[in-house]
Parts: sequence; structure tokens; C-alpha cells
Amino acid sequence: MRRALTLIVLACVTVPSTAADATERGVVIRNGDIKVQPFLDAAPAGNVAANDAVTIVDRKGGWVQVQAAGKTGWIRTLNIRLAATDGAVAHQTSVASAASMLRTGSSGKTVTTGVKGLGEEDLRNASVNLAELDKLGTLAVDPGEATADAQKKGLKESQIDYLAKGGKK
Repeated sequence: MRRALTLIVLACVTVPSTAADATERGVVIRNGDIKVQPFLDAAPAGNVAANDAVTIVDRKGGWVQVQAAGKTGWIRTLNIRLAATDGAVAHQTSVASAASMLRTGSSGKTVTTGVKGLGEEDLRNASVNLAELDKLGTLAVDPGEATADAQKKGLKESQIDYLAKGGKK
């Protein structure tokens, strides 16, 4: 009986949601352009104003594709505040209360760095792009050329000793 109940619960949790359930909605945080492509220098597809409601269509890195006021385009993820759905309210509340405990320095402000919009599944499915890694190798500069260029520009080499373990600045 217990095994059957477990299977039923797992089936309910793993059944994919319908398209209507998967629709994400958000609100624009500040006035700005929506772009034709997810690039800063892309042509504008239209404008959005602060507090405009948007429907999120797709995500790509630090960008989300949105539909707003009859237009479709890309906007930076940091310019969107996700709207809570009924099922997400409890989760967002627990995340917000956990995040409120993260404090740094004397200011008591939370400090974060990164790109919003990457989900657990995105991170789980991440893989190495060997072609891009090979390109990175082509950007290396010969150490002799770097030294010559630095000297030409008046830079001088300095040796800085590491601090001993437990040392102070």
C-alpha cells in the first residue's frame, strides 16, 4: 500500500505541466527598449514602461523573450520581476525569508553577482563547449610579447610575497 501511494505521488510530481501552467508572467521594473535579438546592440522592437505586464516566452542567458503590449522582443532578465503564481507563493515566501538572512559587511545589505534566469535544470544540463574552449586558447599572448609590451608602456614587474597562513594585511 505504501509503495503504491509513493508511486502515485511521484507520478503527480513528475507529470509535465500543461502549456497554460508553464506560462511565466512578469512585470517590467524600469522603462526601456525590448530588442529584436538578445544583444545590447540589437535593433529595438518597441518600448516597455515600468509596471507593464509581460508574458515570458523564452530565456537565453541574461535575457528573456517577452510579449508585451502586442510586441515580442528581448529584455534583460534583471529588468523583469517575476509574478507569483498560486503554486509559487509559498516557495517564493520561503526563498525570500531565507534570502533575508544573508547579510554581508556592516551595511547589512545582501550582495549577489550572477545572471538571473538560470534554473536548476539549466545547470544540471550544462556541458563543456570544446570549440569555444579551443577558441579561448587562441587568445593567449606569448609571455615575451607581453613583457616587451609592458616595458614599452612603462610598466614594471613587482614581486609580492604571499601572506603567511593566518597573517594580516
